[in-house]
Amino acid sequence: MPACCEAYHCPDEPRQGRGALDTAIDAVGLNDYRAVFEESPNACLLISPALIILGANKAYLRATGRTLASIVGLRYFDAFPEDAPHLGRSRLREALERVIRERRPVTLGNVCYPIPVETPEGRVLEERWWSATHTPVLDERGELRLIVQHPTDITGLRDLQMELGSLQRQNDFYRHTRTVEDDNQILAAERKRLRGLFEQAPGFVAVGQGPDMVFELANEAFYRVVGHRDLMGKPVREALPELEGQGIFELLEQVYSTGEPYVGRAVPMQFRQDPKGGLTTRYVDFIYQPIFDAQGQVCGLFVQGHDVTEAHQLSRELSYQASHDALTGLLSRREFERRLLALATAEYPADTSHALLYLDLDQFKLVNDTCGHQAGDALLRRVAEVLSAVAGEGAVLARLGGDEFALLLESSTREQAVAMAEALRARVEALEFIWRQRRFGTSVSIGLAVCQAEELRLDEALSTADSACFLAKERGRNRVHAHHADDEQLLARRREMDWVGRLRVALEERRLLLYVQRIVPLQAAGEQAMEHWEVLVRLRETDGSIVPPMAFIPAAERYNLMPAVDRYIIRAALTHLAELPSAQRARTAFSINLSANTLNEASFARFVRDEIGRSGVDPAQICFEITETAAVASLVETAKLIGQVKALGCRFALDDFGSGMSSFAYLKQLPVDYLKIDGVFVRQILGNPVDAAMVEAIAKVGAVMGLQTVAEFVENEAMAGLLKDLGVDYAQGYGIHKPEPLST
Repeated sequence: MPACCEAYHCPDEPRQGRGALDTAIDAVGLNDYRAVFEESPNACLLISPALIILGANKAYLRATGRTLASIVGLRYFDAFPEDAPHLGRSRLREALERVIRERRPVTLGNVCYPIPVETPEGRVLEERWWSATHTPVLDERGELRLIVQHPTDITGLRDLQMELGSLQRQNDFYRHTRTVEDDNQILAAERKRLRGLFEQAPGFVAVGQGPDMVFELANEAFYRVVGHRDLMGKPVREALPELEGQGIFELLEQVYSTGEPYVGRAVPMQFRQDPKGGLTTRYVDFIYQPIFDAQGQVCGLFVQGHDVTEAHQLSRELSYQASHDALTGLLSRREFERRLLALATAEYPADTSHALLYLDLDQFKLVNDTCGHQAGDALLRRVAEVLSAVAGEGAVLARLGGDEFALLLESSTREQAVAMAEALRARVEALEFIWRQRRFGTSVSIGLAVCQAEELRLDEALSTADSACFLAKERGRNRVHAHHADDEQLLARRREMDWVGRLRVALEERRLLLYVQRIVPLQAAGEQAMEHWEVLVRLRETDGSIVPPMAFIPAAERYNLMPAVDRYIIRAALTHLAELPSAQRARTAFSINLSANTLNEASFARFVRDEIGRSGVDPAQICFEITETAAVASLVETAKLIGQVKALGCRFALDDFGSGMSSFAYLKQLPVDYLKIDGVFVRQILGNPVDAAMVEAIAKVGAVMGLQTVAEFVENEAMAGLLKDLGVDYAQGYGIHKPEPLST
């Protein structure tokens, strides 16, 4: 605070607070307020709301011919009395009363107010002409704390006008006084605008002086962060004591001592925003900048920044959502793989091992299909809770997707990992899940891979554990399968998985080749005019070698690629038929195998209809073969599909017939046209009367039902002759025709 305001404070007046300080700061900036106030060429008088003189600068004392001691503490009109009534006194009183009443600046122009002066002849009143601005200073509550009078002595201009007696000079005089009034109003408006900008700034600002950071200035945004409290004139340690131990005071001292600014990003700070409440954590971006005096020495600190608490919390929420599964709250697959990679690249002693568990719920589809996805989601949440409880707090446990989970055990031995896997399996098995009075048993299959330098790379662990989990399911579910180096079953599964990628590429590059094998009629009544061919498939490797179907078909069936393979074959076969000469096309019929997965596709009948329409092929020339095993697995759905496709004009054959114990029992439920007798009965037919009897029985049942029969694996003419005698209609095998590329 300027010295005049401190030295001449009136004892019966309350000490001026932040309002007086802010006014002084706004008037002279952030330099040496005392020197600026006292040495300013502009006269300035400080008056209390009770019109008590609190202080004045040198320019004011020179203008009025007074000493500070003679006026401070006196009421304004006692310090400057008039011996005779004068219009200037009343105008001045009215102006001061307006300031007190309206709390806004009031400017008087061209007012006469005599000033008592001492002369050799004694004390006399000297008439003076003034232009004066009276500015109110308000506290935080809007209460008047101080009036600043800024008078300008214009007596000389008045005298000049009187002496010249010129109308032009008179106009100049009034123009000058008017200019003074306008300038004062502009200055007042600018000060008000700057104060408004400062207070309304979205970022917080505070200024402190000296090494103790004594508060001299702070805007509303700063108070919103630290809490509304008395800061002005207090050192930062006294004003904000809760910052002790948070490292903030040390940073301020560092900036003051080094003169180097400091920038902080999303720094957590705890403030007692409510004097009666606890600490509140806020995250702030800030910069501490030193303030230098005229000699280049640090004399204070300037604090500026923004409260980024909401943005920080939003960022944390987004980060959590990106790294956690929304349904279960476990880690997401992406976050799990990130931590897996981080562990793979970390340095550990050579003998350190880690373990990875891959978990897949058993029969989860049953809950989803019978009770809906809401029930499935509830079950997944329950399972996640159980797994978390067993794995413990801080475990790297993730939901990989669907009903699959994974657990990473850092620095774990095989024995420890197996024990954890068994504990998880047992707890899931003990979980009783009830949904709307329906009770479901729960179990989980777990694959385990231990990662050691001499056995396995950590980045391969997930696929290895996945394969081990699949084997656990194949062996009966609800069990743990631990991978080991010489695990032949796991190696075979990994080879299948390798085939999945190769097969996908082959489909994209159209490297699946169609082969055909002739099916010949045995009976004179057979369709002699038609040439029947079974369509087979091979894969051409990138090096040109041909791969037989049994190398890649098992992998395609296991990983649900067979629907894509089947559609590829159907499209290619129909295209080939359509391109044949009309005479040859008319006598050619194709038999095309369908996988079990294709039978479950609701869109398959529509696909066949579209392809037949595209190719223009007679649908009667197409026969689809389905295995007995696949048909029985979903008898109702298979019968429905057969009916839909037969309605298009296509035919159906039941392949491997006789392999089941109840083949004849369900035969009447499947509207097929042909029975292809299981090769197990045909291979030994010449030397095994039982096989011959079985073949004959199938042929007779087929004849009664109006179905034609086909015998596979016919390797010589003797077998073909016997099959003819037994009533079989068609024969197929290497003894009749070896498969050949379709193009020939």
